[in-house]
Amino acid sequence: MSVWRRFRARHQLRACDAVGRDVHVDGSLHVQNLGRITLGDDVHLQSTPAMSHLVTGPAGDLRIGRGVRIGHGASIASHETIVIGDDVRIGPYVMLLDTDFHEAGKHDSSGSTGAIRIGAGARLGARVTVLRGSSIGAGAIVAAGSVVKGDVPARAHVSGNPARRGGSRDVPRAGGQAVDIDSVREVVRHTFGLVDAPPSDASRDALRQWDSLGSLNLLLSLEHAFAVNVPSAAMLRVRTIAELVPMLEAAAERAS
Repeated sequence: MSVWRRFRARHQLRACDAVGRDVHVDGSLHVQNLGRITLGDDVHLQSTPAMSHLVTGPAGDLRIGRGVRIGHGASIASHETIVIGDDVRIGPYVMLLDTDFHEAGKHDSSGSTGAIRIGAGARLGARVTVLRGSSIGAGAIVAAGSVVKGDVPARAHVSGNPARRGGSRDVPRAGGQAVDIDSVREVVRHTFGLVDAPPSDASRDALRQWDSLGSLNLLLSLEHAFAVNVPSAAMLRVRTIAELVPMLEAAAERAS
């Protein structure tokens, strides 16, 4: 990270109580801290094209672990406690609200509160809402558009409103079938909002949606569709759609 980008991230996070090393902010982040906010090392906060919000009330305690990735348009508001574990992936427009009051940035709420805890390595798809008093276990995957109310076990794959195993899903699901190129192409089509599934040799450069944000969204969708947990480093090495297949097969083999 350049010195300028490091300085800009620190400046935007100056209201936080502790900020780790190599914290990255894309865009203009909204931070209002009346309680306590801490961030670990190597956190990446996306705040463009839609602004993300980190907010605490007077008694709020927001803790973001090491290696966390948060997509744009996220609203994280703590009036009690929100703990986000290491290496968690949070998609765009996710809402984490440990209070009944749902307007980020307002601090005079008298609603009920309940701590939210997200275990290490969990994946939350785009537009997931996590309500007060909920916990998501380590390595769990929450499908896009789901609403979490209560406890999600470690390594579970949940979806729907309320989120549960076997709920409604927003992306195609392989259902235990072997990974194949046509299924992967269909997940890519759905994730990027394409009319037709792209060819298997389509590259990152050929798909404008496959930027850093798109890569996070695609990773979450693939993990949900094929019931695997893919290391972020493996996703970064992929250059074409065809290369997604051996990546997913390797992840499935590790899980077996």
